[in-house]
Amino acid sequence: MTVTKACALTGMARSTYYRISRGYQSYRPAAHPIAQADRDQPAALSQEEREQVIAVLSDPAFEEHSVCQSYWRAFDRGLVACSMSTFYRIAAVQGLSGDRRRGRHSGQSPRRTPRVAASGVGQLWSWDITDLKGPDRQVYKLYLVIDVFPRYPVAWRVETGEDHQLAIEMFTTAFTRYGAPAVLHADNGAVMRCHDLLDALAEQEVTASFSRPRVCDDNPFSESLFKTLKYDLDCPERFDSLDAARAWVGAYLEGYATEHRHSGIGWHTPASVFDGTCQRQQAWRQDRLDRCYRQHPERFRRPPRAPRIPTHVGINQKKNTTTDLSQTG
Repeated sequence: MTVTKACALTGMARSTYYRISRGYQSYRPAAHPIAQADRDQPAALSQEEREQVIAVLSDPAFEEHSVCQSYWRAFDRGLVACSMSTFYRIAAVQGLSGDRRRGRHSGQSPRRTPRVAASGVGQLWSWDITDLKGPDRQVYKLYLVIDVFPRYPVAWRVETGEDHQLAIEMFTTAFTRYGAPAVLHADNGAVMRCHDLLDALAEQEVTASFSRPRVCDDNPFSESLFKTLKYDLDCPERFDSLDAARAWVGAYLEGYATEHRHSGIGWHTPASVFDGTCQRQQAWRQDRLDRCYRQHPERFRRPPRAPRIPTHVGINQKKNTTTDLSQTG
C-alpha cells in the first residue's frame, strides 16, 4: 500500500507521517506562525530599488514592451540590478504585467454571453451561412434562417458566394411573409455584421444578437440544422450545379418542415408547431396512449404521457427558463 493511501485511510497528513517516520520527534509547531510574506527577507530589494523597478515599468519608453523585453532593455542600460523573476513579481504586484498593447484583448471588457429566450413563434430567429460542395472545387453558400421556437425554416437561398445584399433581399421577403421577429441571432460573419443589414433590421425594429468570437455553441440551432441537412443519407457529396443544389435544398427543407419529427419540440414537426396544429396532434396522441393503457395496462409501468411541447427555448437558456427578450449580446 502506498503512503498516500495509508494516510488517507488513517486520516493522517503525509507531512505528519514523514516527520514521525524520519525521527523528527523534537519538532514543535510554532505557537504564532508568521506568514511568508511578512517574514524578514535578507535578500529582498530595498525600497529604493523597488521604486527604481516601478519607475522603469512606468516609463513611456518601456510601456509598449512586454515585461521580459522591458527587463532586458533596462538591464542593458544599467537601470535595474535584480533578477527577471523579481522584476516580473514587482510588475505583477503593481498590476503592470498584463498585455498593455492596444486591442480588444487590452482595456476592453469581453463580449457578453448572448442570452435570448422565446416562448412562442416569431420571437427569435437564428441564421447562418454554410458551404455546399459543387463541381470540382466550386463551393456554394447556403443561407438559412429558422424560427427557433418551432425550428421552422422561414427563409433560405443557395448562392455562389456571400453577399449582404442577397441577405437583405432574403430577410425582406421573409419579413413580408411572416412578419419581423423580435430578435435575430447570428454568428460574427462579415455578412451578419454588415451595416446595411443592421440598418435594415433596425428599420423593422429587430434586435440583432451575436455569438461570442470563437464560441462554437452560441448559435446551436442553426448549426444543428446544418448538420442534420448535411448528414442526411440523400444529401449529395457534391452538387452538379447551382440549380441542382437549390432544388435539393428546397425539397429537403420542405420535407424537414412537414415530415421531420423533432426531439426538441416533443417529436412534432416544425410546421405543426409553427402553425399551432401541434396542440390538436398532442391531444390525439394522448388520447391514443390512454386507450392503449386501458386495453393493456400490464404493458406499462405507469400511465403513458405524450412528450410535452416545450414552453420556452432560447440561446444559452436553461430549461424551464422565463422569457427574456431584452438580454442580447
